Amino acid sequence: MSQKEPASKEPLLKRTVKFIHEVRKEVSQVVWPTRRDAGITTIIVCIFASLMSLYLLLVDQSVLYLVQAIMN
Repeated sequence: MSQKEPASKEPLLKRTVKFIHEVRKEVSQVVWPTRRDAGITTIIVCIFASLMSLYLLLVDQSVLYLVQAIMN
């Protein structure tokens, strides 16, 4: 078997520092939502999750009722 050569011959520490520098550069370019936008989005997600849970509860109870009606 032949050994694979590493993708880069740079030392690990140098590659790690370069990676961290690139990550910081990318993160600085991100457009972060405002506190208000994050709050509104959170409320919308909570409302949607509540509505979906009610819908699934109704579907589940309907299927249960139908199965019990058929079995009896």
